[in-house]
Amino acid sequence: MNKTIQLLVDAICLIPRQFFANDSSDDVSRMIHERFVSQLTIKYRRLTGCYCRTESILPTSETIQKFACTAEKKAVIKKLTTEIASVISPHPTLFMEQASNLSLLMTIVEVKTECKLQRAVFYWDLFKLHFLVEQDRSSCGVYFIINQDVDSVQKKISAYYDRGFYTSLRAENIFFLIKKDYKSDVVALDYRGERCI
Repeated sequence: MNKTIQLLVDAICLIPRQFFANDSSDDVSRMIHERFVSQLTIKYRRLTGCYCRTESILPTSETIQKFACTAEKKAVIKKLTTEIASVISPHPTLFMEQASNLSLLMTIVEVKTECKLQRAVFYWDLFKLHFLVEQDRSSCGVYFIINQDVDSVQKKISAYYDRGFYTSLRAENIFFLIKKDYKSDVVALDYRGERCI
């Protein structure tokens, strides 16, 4: 497992039990998500001393509109946005910096804490990771999911590729971290959904 992923796993393991709570109501679920991301940011900064920020990347965002420069890419965005239209505002993407000897490495993290991970949201988040990792050559993309089992996440990953959604030329820099609950270990998968050793 690469150093960036290991640092993120170490930060996850420092998060106290009470932040792994889950609830199905939208308002409580959003608050749980925000508290969890806040804890993840604090623990990551404690380990690395690096800066973290969040940013909402919506279908109307300037970076996404730049991506949709051809008819084929516009069709991809339309297909993805049609499916997330019914979803209440997606959670912001987390950007975690990490200083290297010569450059600044960026870890782009999508965090999902909901009990039920909707396919449309999953597809949009995975698309964003593919897109953002390709835009920044020194980046690593991580989809961190709690309250889900590995098999259901692997099925969603497979469905994303079966539906022909966008795949980055740098897809090997995308990983999934899955933690079913507080007591379980973090399982790492590569971008195809295969376990990382």
